[in-house]
Amino acid sequence: MKKITLLIALAIVVTACGGKKENNESVKATDQITYYLAVKDALVLTDGAKAQSAAKAFLSTSENVSLKSDLEMIAGTSDVKVQRQAFEALSMKMYELVQASGSDSPLYKQYCPMAFNNKGAYWLAAEMEVNNPYFGDKMLHCGSVQEKVGG
Repeated sequence: MKKITLLIALAIVVTACGGKKENNESVKATDQITYYLAVKDALVLTDGAKAQSAAKAFLSTSENVSLKSDLEMIAGTSDVKVQRQAFEALSMKMYELVQASGSDSPLYKQYCPMAFNNKGAYWLAAEMEVNNPYFGDKMLHCGSVQEKVGG
């Protein structure tokens, strides 16, 4: 009888801990999205110092190894051109992260066909209105919504 009681107690503890882990992972994904959007918004403003600061904050809280090199590149310079190139790779990784873990609020995968000499580039935004992080105020609304993700 003691073994059955112990097994039931162990099962309850394991189940409870498993539920907390999922909740923590969801919170971490939400935090990462918030930090990512701060970097994006700084690039929309063509503010290299603000993008650098946002990337440093993101880097200090993120445990996601796949994001590290792109964040380090953005955090390591205030040169917007360099930051925007790293942001392109960061955006695709964030898209994959949101696809895998979801998002409490809707995000919009947006695309500018003219970015990087007409190669094109994607990014995520919290709003449907296109505010282009690759051109800033030079071509602020260049692009289109490609997909709704999460939410």
